[in-house]
Amino acid sequence: MLEGERILVTGATGQVARPIAEALQRAGNEVWAGARFTDPTAKADLEAQGIRTAVFNLGDPDLDHLPDVDYVIHCAVDNDPKSPDDALRVNADGAGFLMRRYKDATAFFHMSSSSVYRDKENPAAIYTEDDELGGTTPYAPHYGMSKLASEAVVRFQSRELGLPTIMARLNVAYGTSGHGGLPMVFHEFMKGGVPYQKIAGQHAYASPIHEDDIVVQVQGLLAHAAVGAPAVNLAGDEVVTLEEIIAHLEELTGLSMTFTESDHLLFHTHAADTTRRRELAGPCTVPWRDGVRSALETRHPGTTSRSGVN
Repeated sequence: MLEGERILVTGATGQVARPIAEALQRAGNEVWAGARFTDPTAKADLEAQGIRTAVFNLGDPDLDHLPDVDYVIHCAVDNDPKSPDDALRVNADGAGFLMRRYKDATAFFHMSSSSVYRDKENPAAIYTEDDELGGTTPYAPHYGMSKLASEAVVRFQSRELGLPTIMARLNVAYGTSGHGGLPMVFHEFMKGGVPYQKIAGQHAYASPIHEDDIVVQVQGLLAHAAVGAPAVNLAGDEVVTLEEIIAHLEELTGLSMTFTESDHLLFHTHAADTTRRRELAGPCTVPWRDGVRSALETRHPGTTSRSGVN
């Protein structure tokens, strides 16, 4: 685990990166949060914890104002770019510019996405790091391709700069921060009567990972950064269907989800093989059922008491 290091965490006001920045600060590191800080409250909240802040616009080629650090954990992303050019300029070029700024860092961590994988016919397929790439993201059509393009830029820059790098393909992240991830989105759907769209006779599979496990795994994976930027699945060790997550939330809260059927899924997810990640950084420790309940109780105290579930 990192201690006494200078670390920049980009996207640090977001769902995934904020818990990382906060945990690293508590561990005695000098943490810099890089973000646009359009919400002054988020900036103030981070600074109140002793986290230093620096304005960072992903895609900006001029980054000389950013502080010198030992490690970079790059999580900033535009997850709904409005055009192919915007997607490539911000997500792909932006990663390259950031690596150029930190060419002398000890190591660079790039948060990628499981959306880079090309879909298999079997929805229950387990995706390994060596599977075919070229996935799509129907909810944000320019996002998936930009994450794959970003990986190409990161691989090139790692070799060109001699910068030890690791790329982590994030699966379904969830917890207490930000919007809470898919389980908390499903809870909001149920409260608001918003239907969940599924394919008739088919389940959607995922390998959800709790924010506490992400914090630990990111640090463990950083120790294996190498020139050439190896890729690893950043996912939980349990495979679960989205329908199982919904059923668990229904049991916990007493609410019900409305379902509709279509020829495509509302949320496009995959189950991930975590063999490589476990070899590098060890197992996850938060079972998904416990993690979902804990996140729900933290974000909405008293919500689970109606179900009588212990």
